[in-house]
Amino acid sequence: MKIAKYIAGMMIILLQACGSDDDDSSSTITLDATEQTVEENAGTQKVSISLGKTVSASTQLYFELSGTASLNGDYKLLTSSPVTIAAGASTATISIQVIDEAIIESTESVIVQLTAAGNGIELSSDTTKNIFTLTINDNDTAPENDDVQIDLTWGSGGGDNIDDEDLNLYIVNNVEISDETITDFDMYDGSENESGFESLTLPSDAPDGDYYIVVAYNAGSGSVDYKINLNGAGYSNDSATGTFSSSDVGYAVFYGPLSKSGTSYGRVAKPYIYPSVRWKD
Repeated sequence: MKIAKYIAGMMIILLQACGSDDDDSSSTITLDATEQTVEENAGTQKVSISLGKTVSASTQLYFELSGTASLNGDYKLLTSSPVTIAAGASTATISIQVIDEAIIESTESVIVQLTAAGNGIELSSDTTKNIFTLTINDNDTAPENDDVQIDLTWGSGGGDNIDDEDLNLYIVNNVEISDETITDFDMYDGSENESGFESLTLPSDAPDGDYYIVVAYNAGSGSVDYKINLNGAGYSNDSATGTFSSSDVGYAVFYGPLSKSGTSYGRVAKPYIYPSVRWKD
């Protein structure tokens, strides 16, 4: 009888030990795919991850973002880092929503790199196997008529959130200048998105005259690099770049003039810039 109890007790201990090994043993994360190419109108994309085991407790998975696409300009991150994986799960998902905006731009990328995990989950020693690259093909083209599309983008891409600095875009005319100071102007059109980039069109049927492109630093607390891009009516990715400092909030820069005569436009290759114009009180 004592021998039978001893054997039964040993079996229970062995079973408990096996169960403990299953919970605590390490496993290597596997990405279902390491790259994918989509069109800009593809919507939400998912980065699928296999943990290699079922986790016994809530676990966190950390990742970082890089690439040439800009957060909240070209895409939105629907899953923040760290990803919380519930007990009993063996997979994880990172969701990225591609923004189908009007900006004319080149092919861009979002790079997701897994950096750390808990609960006995290990990353591959080959760092390339911890990286997922989403390539986004732009679906926007220059106007086919004699309109001019003006796009304003900013930020450095990757994981930097462009909404941390809010820039607005305007087209103005009837600009009055005295002693290299803008004293008056009329608003022709404006783009004031609360989130995302800005885009405007100067149509071919707009009145002839001189127009200025205005970039205004509406809100934020840091310095920001920006770019204006012109396409259509003889323009092909003609651009101008600039930088606002943290003290420039509330100020605007005027680029121009862009002289319109019928369907012909003057060039803005060397912009005339007024960096000290106060845009709002």
